[in-house]
This record gives sequence, structure tokens and C-alpha cells, in this order.
Amino acid sequence: MPPLPDGVARDPADSPGTAHTAGRRALPNLLVVMATAALGLLSAAGALPFTAADLMRFALGMVVGLNIFFLGYRLLGRFSGLAEVWTSIGVGRRLGGTVRRGRLLTFRLLPLIVVNTCQVVVDRPGLRRRMWWGTALTLLAEALSGAALIAAGGSAAAIGWGVAALTVMLVTVQPGRVTSPAWRLLRLPFGREDQRLAEWVHDPASLAAARAATAGRIDLARAALDAAEPSGSARRQAMTAVVALAEGRCDDAARTAAALRERSVSPELRRGALQLYASALADGIAAGHWSRADALPAFSAALAALRAESPAAALRGTDLAAMEALFGARPREAEKLASLAVAMAPDNLSRARALLTLAAAHTVAGRPALAGPLRAEAAALSPSLRTVR
Repeated sequence: MPPLPDGVARDPADSPGTAHTAGRRALPNLLVVMATAALGLLSAAGALPFTAADLMRFALGMVVGLNIFFLGYRLLGRFSGLAEVWTSIGVGRRLGGTVRRGRLLTFRLLPLIVVNTCQVVVDRPGLRRRMWWGTALTLLAEALSGAALIAAGGSAAAIGWGVAALTVMLVTVQPGRVTSPAWRLLRLPFGREDQRLAEWVHDPASLAAARAATAGRIDLARAALDAAEPSGSARRQAMTAVVALAEGRCDDAARTAAALRERSVSPELRRGALQLYASALADGIAAGHWSRADALPAFSAALAALRAESPAAALRGTDLAAMEALFGARPREAEKLASLAVAMAPDNLSRARALLTLAAAHTVAGRPALAGPLRAEAAALSPSLRTVR
């Protein structure tokens, strides 16, 4: 069995914060509901200087502001030292997708975000300066848009205030999170951030492998890694683990992911490495590489650590929760969780894995006839995927 990654307790009950995860998750949600209800009641009673319609326009303005930011982020991506991996039209459940020029393009149910582009940092001359100017220009365009709407007055003013509020949030929220707008604008130029930024930088081979893997072409991702010169970068190590996992080499993937977590500094990258580790254990158990008695405790410990670190986002974009239900002999729950993972999967590789998990859940639940089409769709999305379910 691969060793447990850094910071993961063998007993899930010993994971930091596990006992209080539910409380931490519930309290902010409750506060948001209470604040929204209070504002609605006060507005309806005429006790506020604005109406419910103004609140709706304000919310619309925040959505508009988010779209302005994403559009600027995309248009200035290359100038800012970023490279596109995949693009999504809309958000929410996936409606369909295609691969254009080697990059995945998906279409989703809700048009709240018109264009959402996944971009990664690449090594270019003057990277820090590029990232700062790209962020500054995007936020300036957003601020000017909000100011113009406010100056227009009338119904447009409330929309403008929503845009302005979103701009303030982008400038102030999570200034310590590497690559966030606040970090790029306020910390990157003035502090010693080179080491923190370096672990996010993709070399050409890692970028090519990421594009191929998200498009479902594991064979092309492997070819990109094999053709490149050896590299000790964190992103190369991460893509090596992703490709090994897709090729069915669970032990290699788990050990590489554990080593990646140990070397990573950013909480987001450490969490991503732990997701990879847990996925490798799940695949190994399903394929019979390890016995359940040996591997399930480590799998449960990894999931407990993920939930303790980030309750809301720990299992997002994966089929780990569905695999947990399968291993716990809860096939109906696994069907629901896997169906959600299929619908919300960010890319072809994640969707193909989730489809295989859903097929396994249908089989265990006594509906094997439903599994065949799902396995065929998974094979079409990622022909060289070697995941066993």
C-alpha cells in the first residue's frame, strides 16, 4: 500500500477539524439565509431606502460584473502569462461538448456565466509584471463599467452598484490565495512570492498533457510527457500522476500524488494532490489491486482529510463520494452521487470516470441493462482510459 500523504491521519476521527466540519459549514449558510430573509421583509415593509426590485437589479449587477471579469480574464489571458486549457459556455449541468483544436469546449444549462475559461499559468518573460497588468486592466474595465451604469441613474444605477460591489470583492477577497485577483494585484508585485507562484507554472509538456487529458485523449497526454525533457516541476509531477491514474497504474499515481502533496505549499494544490491520491486508492480497490481491508481505511482517511480542509469543495469535480457509497454497500446513494458527478464533471476525463462509476452503481443496484450505454459513452469520451469499475 502507498503511504498516507502528509497531514492525513489514519483514523478519520483524528483529522483536524473533522468533528466541527458540519457546524462550520452550516453556520455561514444559516447566516446568509437569515440576512436575505431580513432584507426581503424590511424591503417589503418599506423600511429600507430601496425596493425588492432594486435588490434584484443589484444581484443582476453582480452577475454582470462576474461576466465582465471572466471576459477580460479570457481576452487578456495570453498577455497575462496564461494559457487556455478548456472553455465552458454557461454553468451547471453539462448539455454537450466538443473538442476544437485540441481543446475542450462544453455547453452547460445555465447562461449565468456566458464564457468560463480554465487557464493555467505558463512560464513567460516578465510573468509577474504580465499577471499584475492583466489583473489591473480587467478590474479597471469592471470599475469603469460599474461607474458608467451608476452615472446613468434610474434602474441602471442599482445594476452598477452590483458591478461595483463585485469589483470590491474581487480586490479584497482571499488576498493570500495564489492566483486570486487580490493576490495578483496586491501581493505579487510587492512580496517575495516567486516560490509560491513557481509551483503553479506549467511547462509546455504539462500544458499539452493537461489539454489532452481534459479532452479525454490520455494517449496524447502520455506522448506529450514522454517527448519532453525531464522536469522536476510540481505541475509536471501533477500531470504525471493524472496520466498514471488514467492508465490504470494506481500504485504509481498514489505514490506520486502523496509526494506532490508533501512538496506543495498552496492549500489548493495540496488538496488537489489529496484528491488524486484518494482517486488512485478508489481505482485500486475497484480493480482488485489492493484488498478492501488494506486500502479502505486509507481511502476513508483521505476523504475525511479532504472534508476537514474544505467541506464545500473537497469532492467537487470527482466521483469520490459515489465511490465511497459503493464501497459502503449503498448503491442507490452511489447512483445519485455518480449521476451528479456525470452532470457536473468539468472535462471529458472526469465525466468518463464518473460514467464508469455510475455504470458500476447501476450494476450493483440490480440494473445492469443501464450500464452498457454508459460504458460506451465513457469509451467515446476517453478511448484510452483504463479505469476499471
